[in-house]
Amino acid sequence: MAYDMADLTSHIVLKGRVHGIRLRAEGNAVPDRSCISTTADSATLAGLVADAFDLGRPIGPMVPVRHVSQETWRLDTTSGSVLVKRFWKGPGVPWQPALECAMALEQRALDAGIDSPRPVTPRSPQFGAATHIDGHGVFRAYPYLDHRPLEPEDDLSEWLGDTLARIHQLEPPLSEAPEPPWWYNQSPPVSLAQWSEWLDRGRDGGLIWAPALDRQLEVVRSLSRQVVEVFRDTGPHVRTHRDVEPWNVLMTPSGRGRWRPVLIDWDVAGPDSAPLEAAHVFASFAMLGRKAPDPTLVRRAAGAYGQAGGHQVRPVEGLLARYAGMRLAKISQRIRVSLGDARPASVDPGTADARAMADIEALPRLVADVRVWRQYFP
Repeated sequence: MAYDMADLTSHIVLKGRVHGIRLRAEGNAVPDRSCISTTADSATLAGLVADAFDLGRPIGPMVPVRHVSQETWRLDTTSGSVLVKRFWKGPGVPWQPALECAMALEQRALDAGIDSPRPVTPRSPQFGAATHIDGHGVFRAYPYLDHRPLEPEDDLSEWLGDTLARIHQLEPPLSEAPEPPWWYNQSPPVSLAQWSEWLDRGRDGGLIWAPALDRQLEVVRSLSRQVVEVFRDTGPHVRTHRDVEPWNVLMTPSGRGRWRPVLIDWDVAGPDSAPLEAAHVFASFAMLGRKAPDPTLVRRAAGAYGQAGGHQVRPVEGLLARYAGMRLAKISQRIRVSLGDARPASVDPGTADARAMADIEALPRLVADVRVWRQYFP
Protein backbone atom coordinates (compact mmCIF):
# COMPACT_ATOMS: atom_id res chain seq x y z
CA MET A 1 0.00 0.00 0.00
CA ALA A 2 1.32 3.41 -0.89
CA TYR A 3 -0.14 5.46 1.94
CA ASP A 4 1.51 6.44 5.21
CA MET A 5 0.82 3.67 7.68
CA ALA A 6 1.54 5.94 10.65
CA ASP A 7 -2.20 6.61 10.72
CA LEU A 8 -2.88 2.91 11.18
CA THR A 9 -0.08 2.18 13.62
CA SER A 10 -1.69 4.67 15.97
CA HIS A 11 -4.40 2.11 16.66
CA ILE A 12 -2.05 0.56 19.22
CA VAL A 13 -2.95 2.60 22.29
CA LEU A 14 -3.71 2.09 25.94
CA LYS A 15 -7.05 0.91 27.25
CA GLY A 16 -9.73 3.56 26.97
CA ARG A 17 -10.13 4.15 23.24
CA VAL A 18 -13.70 3.17 22.47
CA HIS A 19 -16.16 3.93 19.68
CA GLY A 20 -13.49 5.98 17.92
CA ILE A 21 -12.77 8.14 20.99
CA ARG A 22 -10.81 8.15 24.19
CA LEU A 23 -12.71 8.26 27.45
CA ARG A 24 -12.01 9.30 31.00
CA ALA A 25 -12.48 6.65 33.67
CA GLU A 26 -16.06 7.87 34.12
CA GLY A 27 -16.77 7.20 30.43
CA ASN A 28 -17.12 10.86 29.43
CA ALA A 29 -15.78 12.11 26.13
CA VAL A 30 -12.63 14.22 26.41
CA PRO A 31 -12.95 17.39 24.28
CA ASP A 32 -10.13 18.00 21.83
CA ARG A 33 -10.35 21.53 20.46
CA SER A 34 -7.63 20.93 17.88
CA CYS A 35 -10.07 19.27 15.45
CA ILE A 36 -12.01 22.37 14.41
CA SER A 37 -10.56 25.83 14.72
CA THR A 38 -13.63 27.78 15.87
CA THR A 39 -17.15 27.29 17.18
CA ALA A 40 -18.45 28.83 13.97
CA ASP A 41 -16.57 26.23 11.93
CA SER A 42 -18.05 23.52 14.13
CA ALA A 43 -21.59 24.80 13.67
CA THR A 44 -21.12 24.98 9.90
CA LEU A 45 -19.75 21.46 9.72
CA ALA A 46 -22.56 20.20 11.97
CA GLY A 47 -25.13 21.40 9.47
CA LEU A 48 -23.26 19.92 6.53
CA VAL A 49 -22.84 16.54 8.23
CA ALA A 50 -26.46 16.43 9.37
CA ASP A 51 -27.59 17.13 5.82
CA ALA A 52 -25.14 14.66 4.26
CA PHE A 53 -26.40 11.82 6.47
CA ASP A 54 -30.06 12.92 6.50
CA LEU A 55 -30.03 13.38 10.28
CA GLY A 56 -32.47 16.25 10.51
CA ARG A 57 -31.41 19.45 12.27
CA PRO A 58 -28.27 19.59 14.43
CA ILE A 59 -28.76 20.42 18.10
CA GLY A 60 -25.65 22.45 18.78
CA PRO A 61 -22.23 22.26 17.14
CA MET A 62 -20.00 19.28 16.49
CA VAL A 63 -18.30 18.32 19.77
CA PRO A 64 -14.75 17.12 19.07
CA VAL A 65 -13.52 14.16 21.05
CA ARG A 66 -9.91 13.13 21.33
CA HIS A 67 -9.02 10.95 18.39
CA VAL A 68 -6.24 8.55 17.54
CA SER A 69 -6.02 7.71 13.84
CA GLN A 70 -8.92 9.85 12.61
CA GLU A 71 -10.78 12.91 13.87
CA THR A 72 -14.06 12.10 15.58
CA TRP A 73 -16.94 14.15 16.91
CA ARG A 74 -20.22 13.62 18.68
CA LEU A 75 -23.14 15.29 16.94
CA ASP A 76 -26.58 15.59 18.52
CA THR A 77 -29.42 16.00 16.03
CA THR A 78 -33.21 15.95 15.98
CA SER A 79 -33.03 12.32 14.85
CA GLY A 80 -30.56 11.22 17.55
CA SER A 81 -26.88 11.35 18.42
CA VAL A 82 -24.16 10.08 16.12
CA LEU A 83 -20.42 9.57 16.19
CA VAL A 84 -18.87 11.24 13.14
CA LYS A 85 -15.48 10.17 11.80
CA ARG A 86 -13.40 12.01 9.22
CA PHE A 87 -11.15 9.67 7.25
CA TRP A 88 -9.38 12.32 5.20
CA LYS A 89 -9.50 16.08 4.72
CA GLY A 90 -9.14 15.91 0.95
CA PRO A 91 -11.66 14.78 -1.68
CA GLY A 92 -10.40 11.19 -1.75
CA VAL A 93 -8.91 8.73 0.73
CA PRO A 94 -5.48 7.45 -0.41
CA TRP A 95 -6.20 3.99 1.01
CA GLN A 96 -9.76 3.84 -0.38
CA PRO A 97 -9.44 0.36 -2.00
CA ALA A 98 -8.39 -1.18 1.32
CA LEU A 99 -11.11 0.76 3.13
CA GLU A 100 -13.76 -0.38 0.66
CA CYS A 101 -12.75 -4.00 1.29
CA ALA A 102 -12.92 -3.38 5.04
CA MET A 103 -16.40 -1.87 4.73
CA ALA A 104 -17.56 -4.84 2.65
CA LEU A 105 -16.41 -7.27 5.35
CA GLU A 106 -18.07 -5.11 8.01
CA GLN A 107 -21.34 -5.34 6.07
CA ARG A 108 -21.05 -9.12 5.85
CA ALA A 109 -20.50 -9.24 9.60
CA LEU A 110 -23.60 -7.15 10.22
CA ASP A 111 -25.62 -9.33 7.88
CA ALA A 112 -24.39 -12.38 9.79
CA GLY A 113 -25.64 -10.91 13.07
CA ILE A 114 -22.28 -10.11 14.63
CA ASP A 115 -22.68 -7.52 17.39
CA SER A 116 -21.45 -4.29 15.82
CA PRO A 117 -22.99 -0.84 15.21
CA ARG A 118 -24.49 -0.35 11.76
CA PRO A 119 -23.16 2.75 9.94
CA VAL A 120 -25.53 5.53 8.95
CA THR A 121 -26.11 5.54 5.19
CA PRO A 122 -25.38 8.97 3.65
CA ARG A 123 -27.59 10.60 1.05
CA SER A 124 -24.83 10.41 -1.59
CA PRO A 125 -22.25 7.74 -0.75
CA GLN A 126 -18.81 8.19 -2.23
CA PHE A 127 -17.96 4.57 -1.42
CA GLY A 128 -19.47 2.17 1.08
CA ALA A 129 -21.12 4.24 3.80
CA ALA A 130 -18.67 7.13 3.41
CA THR A 131 -19.46 10.47 1.82
CA HIS A 132 -17.47 13.48 0.67
CA ILE A 133 -18.39 16.94 1.97
CA ASP A 134 -16.95 19.67 -0.23
CA GLY A 135 -14.14 21.55 1.47
CA HIS A 136 -14.15 19.28 4.53
CA GLY A 137 -13.21 15.77 3.47
CA VAL A 138 -14.55 12.22 3.62
CA PHE A 139 -16.83 11.25 6.52
CA ARG A 140 -18.68 8.35 8.06
CA ALA A 141 -21.28 8.28 10.86
CA TYR A 142 -22.53 5.72 13.37
CA PRO A 143 -25.27 5.84 15.99
CA TYR A 144 -23.70 7.05 19.22
CA LEU A 145 -23.90 4.18 21.72
CA ASP A 146 -24.32 4.55 25.46
CA HIS A 147 -21.52 2.43 26.80
CA ARG A 148 -18.70 1.89 29.22
CA PRO A 149 -15.17 0.60 28.54
CA LEU A 150 -14.32 -3.05 28.94
CA GLU A 151 -13.02 -3.82 32.45
CA PRO A 152 -10.79 -6.65 33.76
CA GLU A 153 -13.78 -8.13 35.61
CA ASP A 154 -15.69 -8.63 32.35
CA ASP A 155 -15.28 -12.24 31.26
CA LEU A 156 -16.02 -12.18 27.53
CA SER A 157 -14.09 -15.36 26.74
CA GLU A 158 -16.95 -17.33 25.23
CA TRP A 159 -18.36 -14.34 23.34
CA LEU A 160 -14.87 -13.53 22.08
CA GLY A 161 -14.13 -17.05 20.81
CA ASP A 162 -17.54 -17.39 19.18
CA THR A 163 -17.41 -13.93 17.57
CA LEU A 164 -13.91 -14.36 16.15
CA ALA A 165 -14.77 -17.80 14.75
CA ARG A 166 -17.81 -16.32 13.00
CA ILE A 167 -15.70 -13.48 11.57
CA HIS A 168 -13.13 -15.98 10.28
CA GLN A 169 -15.91 -17.83 8.42
CA LEU A 170 -17.49 -14.79 6.74
CA GLU A 171 -15.50 -15.53 3.57
CA PRO A 172 -13.64 -18.61 2.29
CA PRO A 173 -9.93 -18.76 3.24
CA LEU A 174 -7.52 -17.04 0.86
CA SER A 175 -5.83 -19.23 -1.73
CA GLU A 176 -2.34 -18.00 -0.82
CA ALA A 177 -0.58 -16.12 1.94
CA PRO A 178 -0.84 -12.30 1.58
CA GLU A 179 1.91 -9.85 2.38
CA PRO A 180 2.35 -9.47 6.14
CA PRO A 181 0.33 -6.58 7.65
CA TRP A 182 2.20 -3.87 9.57
CA TRP A 183 1.83 -5.61 12.92
CA TYR A 184 4.29 -8.18 11.65
CA ASN A 185 6.73 -5.28 11.37
CA GLN A 186 6.26 -5.03 7.63
CA SER A 187 4.69 -1.71 6.67
CA PRO A 188 6.82 -0.10 5.62
CA PRO A 189 9.00 -3.22 5.50
CA VAL A 190 11.89 -3.27 7.96
CA SER A 191 14.81 -5.22 6.54
CA LEU A 192 17.45 -6.77 8.75
CA ALA A 193 19.93 -4.25 7.30
CA GLN A 194 17.61 -1.39 8.32
CA TRP A 195 18.05 -2.17 12.01
CA SER A 196 21.85 -1.91 11.57
CA GLU A 197 21.51 1.38 9.73
CA TRP A 198 19.32 2.77 12.51
CA LEU A 199 21.88 1.59 15.05
CA ASP A 200 24.67 3.47 13.25
CA ARG A 201 22.59 6.65 13.06
CA GLY A 202 21.54 6.32 16.69
CA ARG A 203 25.16 5.97 17.78
CA ASP A 204 26.22 8.96 15.70
CA GLY A 205 23.41 11.03 17.19
CA GLY A 206 24.05 9.90 20.77
CA LEU A 207 20.48 8.64 21.11
CA ILE A 208 19.78 6.72 24.31
CA TRP A 209 18.23 3.67 22.62
CA ALA A 210 21.34 2.96 20.52
CA PRO A 211 23.29 1.05 23.22
CA ALA A 212 20.20 -1.07 23.92
CA LEU A 213 19.76 -1.86 20.22
CA ASP A 214 23.46 -2.72 20.00
CA ARG A 215 23.07 -5.23 22.84
CA GLN A 216 19.85 -6.74 21.49
CA LEU A 217 20.52 -6.50 17.75
CA GLU A 218 20.64 -10.27 17.21
CA VAL A 219 17.42 -10.72 19.20
CA VAL A 220 15.76 -8.07 17.04
CA ARG A 221 16.98 -9.67 13.81
CA SER A 222 15.98 -13.17 14.88
CA LEU A 223 12.53 -12.05 16.00
CA SER A 224 12.03 -10.01 12.81
CA ARG A 225 12.75 -13.07 10.69
CA GLN A 226 10.56 -15.30 12.78
CA VAL A 227 7.40 -13.19 12.80
CA VAL A 228 7.40 -12.88 9.00
CA GLU A 229 8.18 -16.56 8.41
CA VAL A 230 5.55 -17.70 10.91
CA PHE A 231 2.93 -15.44 9.33
CA ARG A 232 3.55 -16.86 5.86
CA ASP A 233 3.60 -20.47 7.10
CA THR A 234 0.61 -20.34 9.47
CA GLY A 235 -2.61 -20.69 7.57
CA PRO A 236 -5.35 -20.48 6.80
CA HIS A 237 -5.23 -16.81 5.94
CA VAL A 238 -8.61 -15.09 5.99
CA ARG A 239 -10.16 -11.66 5.73
CA THR A 240 -10.88 -10.55 9.25
CA HIS A 241 -11.35 -7.58 11.58
CA ARG A 242 -7.60 -7.35 12.44
CA ASP A 243 -8.15 -4.95 15.36
CA VAL A 244 -10.11 -7.01 17.90
CA GLU A 245 -8.65 -5.43 21.02
CA PRO A 246 -10.13 -4.51 24.42
CA TRP A 247 -10.42 -0.85 23.40
CA ASN A 248 -12.55 -1.84 20.41
CA VAL A 249 -15.19 -3.61 22.47
CA LEU A 250 -17.90 -1.48 24.06
CA MET A 251 -20.06 -2.67 26.90
CA THR A 252 -23.56 -1.42 26.11
CA PRO A 253 -26.56 -1.62 28.49
CA SER A 254 -28.99 -4.42 27.62
CA GLY A 255 -31.49 -3.94 30.46
CA ARG A 256 -31.85 -5.16 34.04
CA GLY A 257 -28.32 -4.11 34.88
CA ARG A 258 -26.78 -6.30 32.22
CA TRP A 259 -24.21 -5.33 29.62
CA ARG A 260 -23.77 -6.51 26.05
CA PRO A 261 -20.40 -6.43 24.23
CA VAL A 262 -20.29 -4.70 20.85
CA LEU A 263 -17.33 -4.85 18.46
CA ILE A 264 -16.42 -1.59 16.73
CA ASP A 265 -13.88 -0.10 14.31
CA TRP A 266 -13.57 -2.25 11.19
CA ASP A 267 -11.43 0.33 9.39
CA VAL A 268 -8.32 -1.88 9.12
CA ALA A 269 -10.13 -5.12 8.32
CA GLY A 270 -8.25 -7.26 5.81
CA PRO A 271 -6.17 -10.42 5.41
CA ASP A 272 -4.41 -12.05 8.35
CA SER A 273 -3.50 -15.49 9.67
CA ALA A 274 -6.57 -16.89 11.43
CA PRO A 275 -4.63 -18.91 14.06
CA LEU A 276 -2.19 -16.07 14.78
CA GLU A 277 -4.95 -13.49 15.12
CA ALA A 278 -6.93 -15.82 17.39
CA ALA A 279 -3.91 -16.46 19.63
CA HIS A 280 -3.14 -12.75 19.86
CA VAL A 281 -6.74 -11.77 20.58
CA PHE A 282 -7.30 -14.38 23.28
CA ALA A 283 -4.02 -13.49 25.02
CA SER A 284 -4.66 -9.75 24.72
CA PHE A 285 -8.10 -9.91 26.35
CA ALA A 286 -6.90 -12.34 29.01
CA MET A 287 -4.15 -9.85 29.89
CA LEU A 288 -6.48 -6.89 30.48
CA GLY A 289 -5.59 -5.45 33.90
CA ARG A 290 -2.93 -8.13 34.38
CA LYS A 291 0.80 -8.50 33.76
CA ALA A 292 0.31 -11.78 31.92
CA PRO A 293 -2.63 -13.59 30.30
CA ASP A 294 -4.96 -15.53 32.58
CA PRO A 295 -4.58 -19.15 31.35
CA THR A 296 -8.19 -19.99 32.24
CA LEU A 297 -9.54 -17.14 30.12
CA VAL A 298 -7.28 -18.09 27.20
CA ARG A 299 -8.44 -21.72 27.27
CA ARG A 300 -12.08 -20.73 27.60
CA ALA A 301 -11.88 -18.37 24.59
CA ALA A 302 -9.95 -20.94 22.52
CA GLY A 303 -12.52 -23.60 23.40
CA ALA A 304 -15.42 -21.40 22.31
CA TYR A 305 -13.54 -20.56 19.10
CA GLY A 306 -13.12 -24.23 18.24
CA GLN A 307 -16.71 -25.11 19.09
CA ALA A 308 -17.93 -22.33 16.76
CA GLY A 309 -15.96 -23.76 13.85
CA GLY A 310 -12.77 -21.72 14.23
CA HIS A 311 -9.49 -22.89 12.74
CA GLN A 312 -7.06 -25.01 14.72
CA VAL A 313 -4.83 -23.07 17.13
CA ARG A 314 -1.94 -25.24 18.30
CA PRO A 315 0.66 -24.27 20.95
CA VAL A 316 3.57 -24.27 18.50
CA GLU A 317 6.69 -22.12 18.40
CA GLY A 318 5.77 -18.68 17.06
CA LEU A 319 2.07 -18.92 17.90
CA LEU A 320 2.24 -15.42 19.42
CA ALA A 321 4.32 -13.98 16.56
CA ARG A 322 1.64 -11.35 16.03
CA TYR A 323 2.12 -10.10 19.59
CA ALA A 324 5.90 -10.01 19.15
CA GLY A 325 5.56 -8.35 15.74
CA MET A 326 3.44 -5.57 17.23
CA ARG A 327 6.20 -4.86 19.74
CA LEU A 328 8.77 -4.68 16.95
CA ALA A 329 6.47 -2.43 14.94
CA LYS A 330 6.14 -0.03 17.87
CA ILE A 331 9.90 -0.01 18.39
CA SER A 332 10.54 0.71 14.72
CA GLN A 333 7.95 3.53 14.70
CA ARG A 334 9.51 5.14 17.78
CA ILE A 335 12.98 4.88 16.26
CA ARG A 336 11.73 6.54 13.07
CA VAL A 337 10.23 9.38 15.10
CA SER A 338 13.40 9.69 17.15
CA LEU A 339 15.52 9.94 13.99
CA GLY A 340 13.12 12.40 12.34
CA ASP A 341 12.16 9.93 9.60
CA ALA A 342 8.45 9.83 10.50
CA ARG A 343 5.85 12.23 11.79
CA PRO A 344 4.85 11.58 15.41
CA ALA A 345 1.23 10.40 14.78
CA SER A 346 0.39 8.61 18.06
CA VAL A 347 4.04 8.57 19.21
CA ASP A 348 4.99 11.31 21.68
CA PRO A 349 8.28 12.66 20.26
CA GLY A 350 9.32 13.70 23.76
CA THR A 351 9.24 10.12 25.01
CA ALA A 352 10.03 8.20 21.81
CA ASP A 353 13.71 7.74 22.72
CA ALA A 354 13.06 6.45 26.24
CA ARG A 355 10.18 4.18 25.22
CA ALA A 356 12.18 2.71 22.34
CA MET A 357 15.04 1.98 24.74
CA ALA A 358 12.73 0.34 27.30
CA ASP A 359 10.99 -1.79 24.67
CA ILE A 360 14.28 -2.93 23.15
CA GLU A 361 15.67 -3.87 26.56
CA ALA A 362 12.52 -5.86 27.29
CA LEU A 363 12.72 -8.02 24.12
CA PRO A 364 14.53 -11.01 25.70
CA ARG A 365 11.84 -11.16 28.39
CA LEU A 366 9.15 -10.91 25.71
CA VAL A 367 10.63 -13.87 23.83
CA ALA A 368 10.65 -15.92 27.04
CA ASP A 369 7.11 -14.85 27.97
CA VAL A 370 5.47 -15.80 24.68
CA ARG A 371 7.04 -19.26 24.89
CA VAL A 372 5.29 -19.73 28.21
CA TRP A 373 2.02 -18.15 27.10
CA ARG A 374 1.66 -20.40 24.06
CA GLN A 375 1.31 -23.35 26.44
CA TYR A 376 -1.98 -21.85 27.66
CA PHE A 377 -3.60 -22.93 24.39
CA PRO A 378 -5.16 -26.40 24.38
